[in-house]
Amino acid sequence: SKSFDTMAAFDTGSVTLTGDSSPASLRVATVSASWFKVLGAAPEQGRAFQTEENDPARSHVAVLGHDLWRTHFGGDPAMLGKKIRLDGELFEVIGIASAGPAFPEGTDLWTPLQYDDVFRTKNRGSWYLQIVGRLAARVEQAAANQEIATIVSALAKEYPESNEGIGGAIRPLHESIVGETRKGLMLLLGAVGLVLLIACVNVANLVMGRFAARESEFAVRQAMGASSVRMFRQLMTESVVLATIGGVAGLMLASASLKSLLAFGPSDVPRLDQAAIDGPVMLFAALITLFTAVLFGAFPALRSWRPAAQALREGGRGLSGARSGRVRNALVVGQMALAMMLLAGAGLLARSFVQLQSVNTGFDTSNALTFNLSLPDTAYPDAARREAFVNELLPRLEAIPGAGPATATMGLPLNRTRLAISFTVKDRAPLLPGQQASMQMRSVAAGYFKTMGIPIVKGRPFEATDTDRSPQVVVITDAAARKYFPNENPIGHWITLSYSSGKGRPKAGGEIVGIAADVKDRGLEFEAWPEIYLPYPQVPTGSMDFLLRTQGDPMKFATAVERVVHEIDRELPLARVRSLDTIISASISQPRFYATLLGFFAVVAMSLAALGIFGVISYSVAQRTREIGVRLALGAHPGAVRLMVLRQAMALALAGVAGGVLGALALGKTISSFLFQLSPTDPATLAGVAAMLTAVAFIASFLPAHQATRVDPLLTLRSE
Repeated sequence: SKSFDTMAAFDTGSVTLTGDSSPASLRVATVSASWFKVLGAAPEQGRAFQTEENDPARSHVAVLGHDLWRTHFGGDPAMLGKKIRLDGELFEVIGIASAGPAFPEGTDLWTPLQYDDVFRTKNRGSWYLQIVGRLAARVEQAAANQEIATIVSALAKEYPESNEGIGGAIRPLHESIVGETRKGLMLLLGAVGLVLLIACVNVANLVMGRFAARESEFAVRQAMGASSVRMFRQLMTESVVLATIGGVAGLMLASASLKSLLAFGPSDVPRLDQAAIDGPVMLFAALITLFTAVLFGAFPALRSWRPAAQALREGGRGLSGARSGRVRNALVVGQMALAMMLLAGAGLLARSFVQLQSVNTGFDTSNALTFNLSLPDTAYPDAARREAFVNELLPRLEAIPGAGPATATMGLPLNRTRLAISFTVKDRAPLLPGQQASMQMRSVAAGYFKTMGIPIVKGRPFEATDTDRSPQVVVITDAAARKYFPNENPIGHWITLSYSSGKGRPKAGGEIVGIAADVKDRGLEFEAWPEIYLPYPQVPTGSMDFLLRTQGDPMKFATAVERVVHEIDRELPLARVRSLDTIISASISQPRFYATLLGFFAVVAMSLAALGIFGVISYSVAQRTREIGVRLALGAHPGAVRLMVLRQAMALALAGVAGGVLGALALGKTISSFLFQLSPTDPATLAGVAAMLTAVAFIASFLPAHQATRVDPLLTLRSE
């Protein structure tokens, strides 16, 4: 490629750090030598990798992440040149990464990617590596994409069996890191903007009412020689001072609530844990505060420039007349419309989240403790030792008082651990290049289906007799049966996977002996993916997730589980210790986060809109006191007066709600990607939200309507 200055490949995984302290499971990125150069992030101390260190014979070096160096090694500058033990092998520390966010996110250390002969010649069908590159000067993304497409096409012709049908494209690194999260955060930013706008409309109404009460004062002052510029300056100063007080109070509230927000926030929002009320945030808040102060303080200030004679002739009724009333009414309608839009969005997200929670996961999520163990190759170099470890650990876990059955699996559902493998079916014609079928592979211990609560819909599950010395067998999911064996019984067919768990071992696969019910693995919002299960003794992997059923709170068993593991191997750290319910909760944390925050903003917006309509109707009643008094003196019934005021208020509210419904329909596409099995124009949600907002508006306007009926006609007429 001529479009890039340099490229680097990387993969992620976990390693076990052992030494003087307790063993620790660390996230590692194995990278090519040009990694730090591509990212423009040279190590803070020491050096980066050299090209020859990608050779397996010279690859025992590591660059420590800054956080790992500071927390685990106490920030010791003498760590450079020292050796640490990773998965039982010694690695020399050659560098300390600079402070700041690590890439890939959460990486503790980096080691060289090994380019051995197997990597170069025999793994063309492996697609586990990811690539990051830096575009050459004056090269646009479109041109680079075109060149990549050409290269990929040439590879497909040269290696049709592995590369046919494989595409290639580039996208900005920032977009890759942020992913779909950007859309959600922009949605929240838009909601905040609407809340701010509603608050500003309220401020505008208050300022207009306040200026109306002082209009005669300003007219007199102007007649006595005060310049329009001076009065304009005074009004703008008052507006800015009030806005500044509000802005400072808002920053204090934001700072106080930030920890709660971060604790509630989902773990898969990139760098959310680094959010802070820092300089840029305070500058943004200051600019927004100043902008709103000037914008919504300018109108009454400009009104102060009217000639004194005109203001005196109007007798202070300039802003309280019909034109002002229309403006204030329009502002209330706008408030209600904006609140309706926010409430509609929050209602749709809330209903979508409820539907997402009710989805059947396909397995039992209650009372289950899970944890991950990675068996290093140095201590467990072959399949026999790995199998022996698992066979010894599971009975010991089940022997813990209060514990139930235990099992092991290569990746838990909804845990983002996936390994899609192509396969062939015996006695079927081979597929053309580029049309290979694939399923997600999962190696599981005996008893997995019963322990997980996954029904076997046909055939049998794995049994203790399914070992590495018995005939190979597999279980597929119902989704795989529907997709790859339509209108036939899959039981008895032989599947061969393009995967082997080690040198000298046969390719994974075997006779289909059972069909398991579908499991939501990619996410509750996605259809079940075709999966194939294999007995752990026939495909023993080094990294396994264990699950233990418990009586009561699963996390109370964590200490006992760790003790049992260390009785077998004291150098194995437990990683990702959590309950199965926690995994389910984490899988829907983003929808819950967006629904909750948008719901909070919607409630604030509805409250502000209610205050707005209350203020306008109260002000209108105060301005019409004489009229109401005359009506009552002439025999009008108090109920009729109350109805008159309520009619005015509800006309404004209903106009706003109608406008908000139209706005919500117009913005349907914006929110549709966040909804699960729900239309953005869902009539039930829109009708329910509209009814709720109308009811709130009615309650907000009832008090001033009731106050209007308590006007004393005699006092009103006497004051005239």
